[in-house]
Amino acid sequence: MNKYELFSSVVQALTSIVAVVLSTIALIRSSKSERDANKPYTVSFLKVVRSSQTTIIYLMIKNFGRTGATILSVKADPAIDSGQLKFENNPFELFSNQLIAPDQTYAAVISVKNSEIELKTRKFSLSITYSDEFGKKETKDFLLNADVTTSFDHITPVPTKPDEVAKSIYITSAERLFNQF
Repeated sequence: MNKYELFSSVVQALTSIVAVVLSTIALIRSSKSERDANKPYTVSFLKVVRSSQTTIIYLMIKNFGRTGATILSVKADPAIDSGQLKFENNPFELFSNQLIAPDQTYAAVISVKNSEIELKTRKFSLSITYSDEFGKKETKDFLLNADVTTSFDHITPVPTKPDEVAKSIYITSAERLFNQF
């Protein structure tokens, strides 16, 4: 083997090694990108529904991702106090190993204005710990402020005439509104 053949062999070997390394890096990045695109995005927020004289505040947990998540724990700090509603920390405190599918929402009433279920804890942090389909755990913290919800308004007037058609339309639209999460 002369110098040129040896040099050519070394260059080919180095080129092959560099190609393998670059391909491996590209596969790792592609795999990570696909995993990130398909992971669950579980969030918490407050939803206010006003119907006539009633204002209801829901604590929502929704998965905006493309895959399901297993909720391991939900903690509020400080604990949510909703008057007559009894739970130690928050309405989702017993969620352990609870699956939340893509686009699925869990809702819990935490306040009904002018009733015995009036929210006393207006500002709190909700911490959700969940795992994805690969078992990777993630904890997300959400700062929630019920006072902000007072600026949002949606009113559904109660029918004034005792007309059964108007009442049924009112009830149907109110139920539809309550169920639209």
